[in-house]
Amino acid sequence: SRFPLLLQNLHRFFMYGALVFNIFLWMGAIRGFHDPDEGWGIGLGSMVLVINAFLLMMYSFSCHSFRHFIGGGLNCFSCSKVSRARHTLWERVSLWNQSHRLWAWSSLIWIVFTDVYIRLVANGHITDPNTWSRF
Repeated sequence: SRFPLLLQNLHRFFMYGALVFNIFLWMGAIRGFHDPDEGWGIGLGSMVLVINAFLLMMYSFSCHSFRHFIGGGLNCFSCSKVSRARHTLWERVSLWNQSHRLWAWSSLIWIVFTDVYIRLVANGHITDPNTWSRF
């Protein structure tokens, strides 16, 4: 409730917003596999969007605030099946947290690539090589 720790709570609230944003990124990535005229298929653009959503998801999931969200507030990790499951998730997120910087940099670089790629395709400078198959 005091100044330095207040920033930690602010960081946690931004992480909650990022988790919601990740849902929208995955929705866009999945929609990238569907063309209303051609049907379902796969293209370079759809794969770029999937990698973008995955890297940003891992950046969010490797955050120490997410680690606290998963395993914080427990006094006993072995008291029940739910707390044991939370402990397993907490251990996994702790492993991801060790590479948080890698996820941050790779997602930042990939976001730039994704934005440039989408802009170039949208403006007609390049075409998206794709393979469409009707289901």
